[in-house]
Amino acid sequence: MMKPSTERDYRRRIARVVEAILLEPGAHHTLESLAAVAHLSPFHFHRVYRALTGESVVETVQRLRLAQAAQRLTDAAASVTTVAHDAGYNSPQAFARAFRGFTGVSPSEFKARQKRLAAPCVGRAADAQLAASKNNAPAPALPAVELTEIAPFDVLSLRHDGPVATIGQTFRSLMTMLRCDENAVMDQRVGICVRDPAVKDSFSYRAAIVAGPRDVPAEASDVVEPLRLEGGLYAVHRLIGPYALISPTFRALYGGWLPQSGYLRDRRPALELYRLPLVAGLQQTCVTDLMIPIRKD
Repeated sequence: MMKPSTERDYRRRIARVVEAILLEPGAHHTLESLAAVAHLSPFHFHRVYRALTGESVVETVQRLRLAQAAQRLTDAAASVTTVAHDAGYNSPQAFARAFRGFTGVSPSEFKARQKRLAAPCVGRAADAQLAASKNNAPAPALPAVELTEIAPFDVLSLRHDGPVATIGQTFRSLMTMLRCDENAVMDQRVGICVRDPAVKDSFSYRAAIVAGPRDVPAEASDVVEPLRLEGGLYAVHRLIGPYALISPTFRALYGGWLPQSGYLRDRRPALELYRLPLVAGLQQTCVTDLMIPIRKD
């Protein structure tokens, strides 16, 4: 096991590598070129990278290319052919095969799904759904957004620094600091997303796990912060697919569903509740509840 200071240094180096890939996802990235960004030998970089991320550099490059492609496909104006070219694929067919293998759906199916996700749930329909949830009655059939009230709950959290694509590293660091069995707390993970609409680039993220009966070790008390999440009314969409689709799915919800819903975004943070983790490399089996805090207009 490496020293905490050494691990932090390596994670910073990996974050620089991820940022370089994100800057030019379609470029010809090699093990040697990315090792140079990390200021490590290719052999040492390969070993450290896999140990800290759980995947190879080649897998990361493909994941980030397809994640950015999903962001582009959420834009109705972007064609599949253009997105495929910009992501570094030689043909739309090669891109479609890779995208389906990653997400479980074709690029065109994904575009259609994002469009449906932006369909409004307004007025009496939304109010009827909320009333049904309070009375434990069957909810009326509506688009893939549900309204629910949750109670306040406590978490232990660690601030994420670096690109969104390295959030998984922050979760692993948190569980190491708390001496948690990673498998035992997989369904207790919470992502806390804070953004001030009035301030550009104000997004911040905290990786967290439900507090439970565990204590914070003394050596982690300066960085692991206990928080109470307020609860209240949320619009919830259950995402089944890779974590890389979280950002474009939130984009569709905020840009399409919310403005037409009859609700306003509340000041509380948005939440990501990780219900079912990645299983045996099958990205499309992940289950995540995306929760937008809302209030009546």
